[in-house]
Amino acid sequence: MEYLLENERLFFRGGIYDPVELAGMIATEALTLGSASVLIQSDGEWLSVTADQDWLRNQKQAFSAITPFPQAGANSMLAEILAVAFSAGVITATREEVKLIKGDDVVPAPVADRNAGRTVSFMRRRESRIAQ
Repeated sequence: MEYLLENERLFFRGGIYDPVELAGMIATEALTLGSASVLIQSDGEWLSVTADQDWLRNQKQAFSAITPFPQAGANSMLAEILAVAFSAGVITATREEVKLIKGDDVVPAPVADRNAGRTVSFMRRRESRIAQ
């Protein structure tokens, strides 16, 4: 995670965390990995990417490690780890479960469509870093 935080400029076109750009990256992944329908929604301070298929079904580490994404080309990676690194809150949901990945569980989260294959929601607000 420290590598991501120290090299933020490498992951976003403007050099800093951009939640709208990140939502686009995640939506592109879902389409590339077989989803036919993908929707990006903004709900106040949350952005959600919802798809008809669970594009991460075989990628359980996508929220905890840099995960190669060879379908998008050489040196590509899944973008969900960027949400974990930079966003103040991350939630994912499938038909089977809703899982808080990062954040305060008392923060209201967007309601996931229980008919969707997967939803990834993350806060627009970035994680605050305390100088040490």
